[in-house]
Amino acid sequence: MVVLGLVFLSVSISIAQDSSILWEISGNGITKPSYLFGTLKFTGEKEFYFPQEAKDKIKAADLFVIEDQVDHHAQHELNKALHFPKEESLATHTTPEQYKQITSLFEKEFGIGKAVFESKYARLKPLAISVSMTRLALGEGVKYYDIELLRFAKANKVKTYSLEKIEREAAALNSFPINEQVLALVHAATYFKEQKEEFIKLMADYPQGNLEEIFEYTLHPLDNNQKFIEEFYFKRNEEWLPKLEKMMKNDVAFVSVGIGHLEGERGLLTLLKAKGYTLTPVKVSR
Repeated sequence: MVVLGLVFLSVSISIAQDSSILWEISGNGITKPSYLFGTLKFTGEKEFYFPQEAKDKIKAADLFVIEDQVDHHAQHELNKALHFPKEESLATHTTPEQYKQITSLFEKEFGIGKAVFESKYARLKPLAISVSMTRLALGEGVKYYDIELLRFAKANKVKTYSLEKIEREAAALNSFPINEQVLALVHAATYFKEQKEEFIKLMADYPQGNLEEIFEYTLHPLDNNQKFIEEFYFKRNEEWLPKLEKMMKNDVAFVSVGIGHLEGERGLLTLLKAKGYTLTPVKVSR
């Protein structure tokens, strides 16, 4: 349940013309189709989009599956991964000029003075601060897809499972070097207006299933850190694959993951096709 909007990280991807945020998985010996749903991490409350087709498939499923658990333990472990150790803060990893740029932006754009910034944000790692900037820039409450979909599945008495322990995701997050996170944060602050406009466009593109537009969204070219992409996306996709196959063998599974895990040469769509499954895009209504 990572609070980072890691769909923001752009990976070089070839997108098929027939595309969707919801895919049917069939063939390769399974008797009933399962479904793969790609989500954003969060959107503004007004922009939150949960298509009826996805709701219907969850209701009819035997299993609802998300990346990792959503509970107090998960929040605790992620907080540890997203915060500096006690003796460190953003100030210890930035130049005075960089630090001033960030605190000045928080005061100018969000009305958050330096004292409040240092008590609430300064111990967050730079990537988490970048996402906090995006969330605050919306000027409204936000909804997190994993929380909302999990709540819906439980309300409809669908069994829920996670693909990994939260410690696995925390380890992947820690593979993104702090110095490169700092550069990405400074870039996001420098181009704050453009970043805000791009995220608003991202929220608009998502319901339309414009995956090519979604994947073009990026915070900074340095976000394309190959080690981080390997650890956070590709390795986890490959670890999830046998678990998904086991779940789909005897049950109808509705699998919800960050949309960044779907596409690419080692994305879930390609990995499942390579195993002999048929992936069919499901048209979703607005």
